[in-house]
Amino acid sequence: MEQYQKILQFLLTIPGSVKVNDTQIRMHCPVCNKKDNKLYVGLSHNPAFTSKGLKILGYGCKQCLFSGNVGKKFYDTLGIKVDKDLMNFQSIKTGVPKTINKISKYETLNLRIPDFVRPEDKFKLDYLSKRFNRKLTMKDIFTYKIVLNLHDLYTFNNLDILQFTDKSDKKACMSIKYLIDEFSKHFVGILSVDNNKVNLRNINSERLKSKRYMVHVINKNIGNPYLYIPSTKIDLLTPTPTICLAEGNYDIIGAKELYYPEDRTDVVFAAIGTRTAYKRAINQIMKMTGFINATIHIFADNDKDTDLRWYEEMFKDMRHLLDTIHIHYNIANDSNGNPCKDFGNLSNPVELQSYII
Repeated sequence: MEQYQKILQFLLTIPGSVKVNDTQIRMHCPVCNKKDNKLYVGLSHNPAFTSKGLKILGYGCKQCLFSGNVGKKFYDTLGIKVDKDLMNFQSIKTGVPKTINKISKYETLNLRIPDFVRPEDKFKLDYLSKRFNRKLTMKDIFTYKIVLNLHDLYTFNNLDILQFTDKSDKKACMSIKYLIDEFSKHFVGILSVDNNKVNLRNINSERLKSKRYMVHVINKNIGNPYLYIPSTKIDLLTPTPTICLAEGNYDIIGAKELYYPEDRTDVVFAAIGTRTAYKRAINQIMKMTGFINATIHIFADNDKDTDLRWYEEMFKDMRHLLDTIHIHYNIANDSNGNPCKDFGNLSNPVELQSYII
């Protein structure tokens, strides 16, 4: 019998514990103290462990977000004592694994999108399917780095939601737990290229109804500017590179769905957050890909000044590094006669007006 099996076998002796399968059990959570057994304990899916062949037990409560690796904190919270042999087995240094690009100095967390959808999150898929104007698949969730449930992103990657918080600051800890719980139930998110920021769209939160979009940062010690890039394959040696940009995540997804529906290896798609960040984003993408002399397509918001001189001025000192720059606007009106303005909702019509600078 392996060590993790011995631990699960021991935990099953605690009143209220039940077996789920050979690698997972369900327990009574001592933190939220709910009647239903919502505390799951099982083998971690964290690639930092699985890539090394380590079989480490993680835990996560579906009710109160009590989560982490099975160890001293877990045993102390449950008020149980275990043999030294079992305690030492789980003495693994935890943290958020990250990669640092030696050239661009860009820090990236090594996270994975959960590979399951909860029944209670189906309404979020329905919301996205309406925006995409087609039914979403699991492939779409991975490609567009969609986070249906923020709590699941943490538990699936075996992350401690309070790792970067002063745990002596009870108010801060309560605030983070509250927000993650609210985000998990009522928001749908998209994960940034560095896997450190989740751009969240409010679907039906009454408590945060004044907040249409919010950004959740996992590790505030990583200072990368916001940049979202869907997970598509790129040929770094392509002779005809293209960079497509938009301000919002859904806008660049809409542009890809409309004009690049088939898989392409010569195109980078990116959302940059704010209008003033186009230049910075292109610089970062060139560092990441080496795409010099790329053709640029900007799918711009049509609710701001459309004077092309603004773009000409912004790009003038890097113009020699780029090929043609195309600026695209959606000038269509919806069924009520209101301007659609952008490319973020494909259930609305699109009428393209394009310029070259």
